[in-house]
Amino acid sequence: MQETFTGTTVEEAIQNGLSSLNVSEQQVKIEIEDPGKKGLFGVGRRAAVVSLTIIDPELKRYTPAELKSNAQVSEDEEPVIISEPQSQATVNEAAERNAEESQKPKKDLTASAGQTLQYLLQILKRMNIEATGTVTTKSNEVGINLESADAARIIGKRGHTLNALQTVAQTYIQQSHKGYVTVMIDIENYREKRRETLENLALNMAQKALRSHEPVKFEPMPNYERKIIHQVLVKMKNIETYSEGREPHRYLVIKSK
Repeated sequence: MQETFTGTTVEEAIQNGLSSLNVSEQQVKIEIEDPGKKGLFGVGRRAAVVSLTIIDPELKRYTPAELKSNAQVSEDEEPVIISEPQSQATVNEAAERNAEESQKPKKDLTASAGQTLQYLLQILKRMNIEATGTVTTKSNEVGINLESADAARIIGKRGHTLNALQTVAQTYIQQSHKGYVTVMIDIENYREKRRETLENLALNMAQKALRSHEPVKFEPMPNYERKIIHQVLVKMKNIETYSEGREPHRYLVIKSK
């Protein structure tokens, strides 16, 4: 889904597009078709032209008309709302129960991974979400792939709920397995879609930093998501990146050199 917008400057064209589609820069890929031209006393003036393409997995299924009318939920679909206090309470309860597991004998990775999956399914059940899942293990890495009719609720806005579940799983498995283990939870290939979104976002924000000559701050995100953005921008010689803040509110900053 791609649409073209114009303005007297590139920034104005971008803002016109974002306003028209009712989206943010984080949700689209921005391509500058024509930087425009100021002209002299109005002579030779040419409008700037940009193309915006929706890259946010949560918005790709909507048409431009639905986005413009702020139709985030179709008529035959009820909105799913997960309040932050509820989600945080669930995570806190899970973290408290992890302490009990620390006294149990250590298990091999496959057994620990399977136990972690069952633990996550119990948490989801308490959230009134039915789900199933499979696990894969490789070296010191564990992959957990979930399946559910309520995938959107498990993912949460920009993956916040999925990331919270992943933090719980990471803590839980460390209590039952010797050595450091990394856990990655996925559902409906969300992680790959999110990677695509972050890679495009990195390029968008890099161009913005170059145009404005001002530092551009990203929203707080997990370390592995910041790493994805850094890997894209490290190839750009005129851009530098660094992180600020403390976990879980640490964020990435990019600026032109």
